[in-house]
Amino acid sequence: MDTGSSLTWTQCFPCSHCYEQKIYPKYQPAASMTYRDAMCSEDPNPKSNPHLTFDPLTRKCTYQQHYLDESNIKGTLAQEMITVDTLDGGFKRVHGVFFGCNEFSDGSDFTGTGILGLGVGKYSIIGEFGSTFSFCLGLISEPKASHNLILGDGANIQGHPTVINITGGHTMFLLKSIIVGEEITLDDPIQVFVDTGSSMSHLSTDLYYKFVDEFDDLIGRPLSYEPRLCYKADAIERLEDMDIGFAFAGGAELSVNIHNIFLPQGSSGIRCLGILNNKESFTHVIIGVIAMQGYNVGYDLKAKTAYFSKQYCDMEM
Repeated sequence: MDTGSSLTWTQCFPCSHCYEQKIYPKYQPAASMTYRDAMCSEDPNPKSNPHLTFDPLTRKCTYQQHYLDESNIKGTLAQEMITVDTLDGGFKRVHGVFFGCNEFSDGSDFTGTGILGLGVGKYSIIGEFGSTFSFCLGLISEPKASHNLILGDGANIQGHPTVINITGGHTMFLLKSIIVGEEITLDDPIQVFVDTGSSMSHLSTDLYYKFVDEFDDLIGRPLSYEPRLCYKADAIERLEDMDIGFAFAGGAELSVNIHNIFLPQGSSGIRCLGILNNKESFTHVIIGVIAMQGYNVGYDLKAKTAYFSKQYCDMEM
């Protein structure tokens, strides 16, 4: 599930260079009665992502998608019937859903079967279900935590609102403060990505060191400042409960208990902050999944508004 990209794709058989896939077999188009190659127009912009190319000889549309971690994929744009569960316990079939039949993957240690792209775009799966969707993420520290994704009319659209700025198919939000126990207002609010495709948050150097300075005052000198801010576990455990996170224009916020955003590193007795210093790796500020633990985020794309609500992720609303 990736709010940072719009293309939904799965690995197809045969595949010349694919990610290792351990649980489910690769999708076989030849075995499906409802699969068909999709038509598309030649994309004149070489920087579009995904970039589409139509071959008039084969009558196929191929795509190439680049991700922020520098991985990339290639394949054939196709359409297929999908079946989804409904909130009343039934199911619904949706015909002609666009997806990428992936034939080449490179540059990542990804081990899943594919990605569900929740960004905005002509070929995004979101358009098949209207203009609303929501997702809820449980706590990483709870092995049996519940999570959910709801597409369409039943989406959980409640909580504190903030405006969505849709740019190039991406949904962006105006960050006005960081939270380290209390809010620290930024001199200049900035547009950021809230990206479920990234585990870590990636911040500009000046924003990263706003967090570092606060932790220096609270805890003292860390074991390391970069690439991650790390402390001995007992230094974190001695702190009183406090929230770490981000506050957006309109009153929406993502704030996670300090004991959940400092993650244990194996059995080494070290805990590291789930936030990285961008440096030159990325050109944008990205807020990742670790900072979304315990939150439901609802999107109303028609109203260009998102809603953030701190809650347990059960299906009773």
